[in-house]
Amino acid sequence: MADCDSHDVGTGLIVRSFAPCRATTRPADTAYLALVLVDGAADFAHVYRQLADGGLVIVEVPTRSRSALDDSDRALQWARSVATDIFGADPGRIGILGAPGAEQLATELAERVRGRKEPPLLAQAFTPTTEAARTAASLRNSLGALPPVRGPAEPAVAVHRRVEPETLAGLDLLTRWDTTSIDTIRASYSKVTPPPTPATEHVARVDDVVPGTDGRPGVPVRWYRPREATGPLAALMYFHGGAYIMGSLAENDDRLDRMAAELGCVVVSVDYRLAPENPYPAGLDDAETVWRHVLDNADAFGVDPNRLVVGGASAGAGLATALCIRLARAGLPQPALQLLVYPMLDDREHGSVRALEGGAGHWGLWRLDAERLAWQAYLRGLGGATPPATAVPGRATPGELRGVAPAFIGIGDVDALLDSNLLYAAQLSRAGVPVELHVYPGVIHGGFVAQPRTRQTRRFLDDVYAALRRTFDTAETDATEN
Repeated sequence: MADCDSHDVGTGLIVRSFAPCRATTRPADTAYLALVLVDGAADFAHVYRQLADGGLVIVEVPTRSRSALDDSDRALQWARSVATDIFGADPGRIGILGAPGAEQLATELAERVRGRKEPPLLAQAFTPTTEAARTAASLRNSLGALPPVRGPAEPAVAVHRRVEPETLAGLDLLTRWDTTSIDTIRASYSKVTPPPTPATEHVARVDDVVPGTDGRPGVPVRWYRPREATGPLAALMYFHGGAYIMGSLAENDDRLDRMAAELGCVVVSVDYRLAPENPYPAGLDDAETVWRHVLDNADAFGVDPNRLVVGGASAGAGLATALCIRLARAGLPQPALQLLVYPMLDDREHGSVRALEGGAGHWGLWRLDAERLAWQAYLRGLGGATPPATAVPGRATPGELRGVAPAFIGIGDVDALLDSNLLYAAQLSRAGVPVELHVYPGVIHGGFVAQPRTRQTRRFLDDVYAALRRTFDTAETDATEN
């Protein structure tokens, strides 16, 4: 008799799975998975059990009238993410079967999947029948005829099992990335960008433009300064995320307001130029322009040059560490710390990013094809040459990293950039650079937020604050003693 289980796949949607009995030997050939979309209260459990006995894994999806397509899509993403782990099934060959009343829904879901460039599905009407053995054989043949998914051998990220539940509830509501072009990626990003946050009474915001040098244009910046603070203050130079192709100053107002108020430091956020309109090294040049300007005019800005940190999130963290490499090459002063929040470091495709190929993870997670387009846009000015460490810090050797500032690296373990971050931490350590590495279970890319709602994201924010406080205090003590 087939095994039957219930699964909560998010937003209150409960699906039932029917799989070959675990107590029996699984067929030697590949297991295939089929989702049956049902509209109404009809119960076809006896048919599902017979299909499972025929070597198929059946997932029944009870669609709801107001969210039928999204329910079906949510169940599909869950099925892809757990196909191998739970059922021993092929995540690249899945059938979508529309039971009576849901036939058109199966076709609509297949069209949506095709638009996302995910592996094709077998979509067809499903008429429950007592001839389940014949139906199982037919489905197996049709699923086996689907083209094989070309990609890595790495298992899919089992998002619905690994992400913190509070995050998962919101993840299902995120945008479905359209990775057709840079423009469509930007449009997808705009749907999840938080609205502007009003200024608080505790922090003064001032917009300015740092004058360009050596033919470079001026760089817009936004200052965040605690209103009640006096004397030269510790400072954080911050670079926003956005894969080198997106992002703006405004999206970090809430986070940086809170940092300035709670840490008593100055924050200067840099609106660096973006690719593909301005490929490497434009953004890095802007970072250097602002760094030199703040350092040279520290007294005028009320900033303590000994307590100046550079940092950012994702691509912004990549720029921060690339700046440290450039400064080391030029023999210029280093910051007190490089604060790297899930940095985007490497154009090479490590296992953790390849594991999301073909929609195996979740539609709301950053995708491999988006990663490829972003790096191509950023590195286009190099004309195909092997990029230097200042463009792709993940390629830096220990020799190239010697002398850069101590680093803090924080990243979740459900993040496409995890492997590159781990490798970079090891390279920094081999170069003799002090590095503090944190990996947070269940946290996704983008999990570092101003107002965390889960236990691990609260730890993430607490650790970032602790690293900054420790750096500011230590740098102040060292400067006093010297």
